[in-house]
Amino acid sequence: MPPPRVWVLDDSSVETEAIRRALTPACQVETFIDGAALLEKLGQEHGLLPEVLVLDWYLPGMSGLEVCRFVRSGPATSLIPVLLLTVNTRADDVVEALAAGANDYVFKPFRPVELEARVLALARLERQRRQLLEDERARRMLAEGTLTEVQAAEERAWRSELRFRLAARATRDAVWEWDPRTDAVDWTSGLHELFGHVSGNIRDTRAWWAERLHPEDRERVVRGLRQAVSSESHEWQDTYRFQRGDGTWAHVVDRCHIVRDSDNQAVQVVGAMQDVTEWQQTEAERLRLLSEVHAQADFERQLIGIVSHDLRNPLGAITLAASLLAQRPDADDRQQRNVQRILRAAERATRMIRDLLDFTRARQGRGLPIYPRPMDLHEVVHAALDELQAAWPERRIVSEYEGTGAGSWDPDRIVQVLGNLVGNAMQYSPPDTVVRVMARGEDSGIVLEVHNKGLPIPGDIQSRIFEPLERGVERPEDRGMRSIGLGLYIVRSIVLAHGGTVEAHSTQEQGTTFTVHLPRQPPVALATKAAEDDGQAAG
Repeated sequence: MPPPRVWVLDDSSVETEAIRRALTPACQVETFIDGAALLEKLGQEHGLLPEVLVLDWYLPGMSGLEVCRFVRSGPATSLIPVLLLTVNTRADDVVEALAAGANDYVFKPFRPVELEARVLALARLERQRRQLLEDERARRMLAEGTLTEVQAAEERAWRSELRFRLAARATRDAVWEWDPRTDAVDWTSGLHELFGHVSGNIRDTRAWWAERLHPEDRERVVRGLRQAVSSESHEWQDTYRFQRGDGTWAHVVDRCHIVRDSDNQAVQVVGAMQDVTEWQQTEAERLRLLSEVHAQADFERQLIGIVSHDLRNPLGAITLAASLLAQRPDADDRQQRNVQRILRAAERATRMIRDLLDFTRARQGRGLPIYPRPMDLHEVVHAALDELQAAWPERRIVSEYEGTGAGSWDPDRIVQVLGNLVGNAMQYSPPDTVVRVMARGEDSGIVLEVHNKGLPIPGDIQSRIFEPLERGVERPEDRGMRSIGLGLYIVRSIVLAHGGTVEAHSTQEQGTTFTVHLPRQPPVALATKAAEDDGQAAG
């Protein structure tokens, strides 16, 4: 018996290759990076439908969840087993996936042996179901000779609905269908509502459409569509001006999908016209504003240079001088307290500079670079907490460690995450309370938790606490000690660079807990890209 046929939908080449390696020993694997392409292939298959679909939840355009729902809507595909891959671990997400029609799900990062076992289990059930269906079909064929005709009619109707929905997905505006063999055009919807053409004046021919193209665009657009249909292409798109019913001109983006037969001849063209006139006007205004913004790029670069050099150097001198004063044996208690204030202020200013530089780097689109290496995260956390405890001698930090801390991370960035979270906990909790830090090793990775008592984060702030320049409720005693509101934004940027997640939970009864989930190995693509971008920025 041949191995099960498994179709995989994932837009990440790295993830796709990992799935292929996990399944290839036991399955025939075919991969797709686009939901529309997978659905189109489903509509073209005759008796060779996959026995399992493995769909990534988050995809550009049509998501895996939407693909699953559409598969369930077709009579020929409604029972194909679907396994969803997702990073969502909440119960509500699981319920949503199952409600959409998924048979099973696997959380990322997945274990290859688990993925293979779940896929093979679904394939066995599907083969049993298809065998029972074939047996029943054979029995019914003996008594009813029309079954094949009924199924063919259902499949044709479903394929027609599929083509319409794919076109409608591209744009929800003026949808059209053209038969190149007869030149007949079916204006399904939108011409009257979008462009103001009276239904009685619309003719179902391509010539009627061509007559309403702007004279400066007509030859180019008509020639481009004709060339696309006569070639082997399956897609066509162009931008042109189209005359409205009142004689004015609309800027239009027109996209279509070309359906071909086994001889590669075009038999159906389904497309949609989108009115982008308002977008064109907005884009023109955006370009004008962008030209003004470009005038400030040189200023930002100069500011970064000032922050990274002209401010770092005097701060370094201040820190060095204060450290030497702190070591003088003849300094009395008052002098020592003053020196410690200087050291804390210099350290706070240094952290602000580092956060500003990280924020600027992330804002310019390069992301934060990470340089992961094998390490024991428990040891890094322990050392970082020792330094933080020395910086906050009047406060108490309690730490707990569970499981193994082995993995690959950027130790300096992990210390930065911990410093920002613990510093945040110190700032927003009463001075007589304890800050608790938990580092817990799990099968899926490492969990870091930082907990403090105190006033909860207001609900309207919780939803945007990781955005730049956001702060919690300011207390009177914090005045003069305010941060610049970038610490939690930097935390999220570092965690995302490691392929992890961070979330906050805050209530009056339980206090505030920040929870960081980190995979034991950061995504290769993220780490590599960040390092390359950092190298380009340095050059």
